[in-house]
Amino acid sequence: MPSEKRPDMSCVPYCRKRAYFILTVPFFIVLILIAVYLWSISFALSLVFISLFVMANLSQSYCCAYQDCPYVGGLCPAVAGIMPSGMLARLIRGKTASKSETLFNLFAAIAFLSLLGLIGFPLFWIADLSIPLAIGYFALNIVYYIAFFLIICPACAIRNTCPGGKLQNMVSKQREC
Repeated sequence: MPSEKRPDMSCVPYCRKRAYFILTVPFFIVLILIAVYLWSISFALSLVFISLFVMANLSQSYCCAYQDCPYVGGLCPAVAGIMPSGMLARLIRGKTASKSETLFNLFAAIAFLSLLGLIGFPLFWIADLSIPLAIGYFALNIVYYIAFFLIICPACAIRNTCPGGKLQNMVSKQREC
């Protein structure tokens, strides 16, 4: 990791916990409901959906360790409720002697694609149930991610190294904590 891009330790512990939970808990409940609905159609569909969430967590855990994220092992204001990645990163930190920017980019891409999969994968089956419901699920994701980038990212310690935080910084040009 470039030495000029270090976590902003003035943002530790994370100060917008309430906002994080207000945004993420309902979103996570929707993800659980989608998994249950997919399970009612086919266990395999539910398994794919859950696997996307697991892949996002596993991939993000390397990214957390690589970025020397100060939230590792504690409350991690991670997008889409992938907080277990911070716990997994604690294990990776202890076992990984060297850091690889190539692996970071690969795992960041896998995590991003997994999150996109959480949006796109269930749309066909939700639309089969109800087109307005599918549109609502897609819109909910868009609203959630925009709100997350505007409310949660500006107060995150790794907003200068996290791909999502960097995007938020470019768009808003705000530096806060």
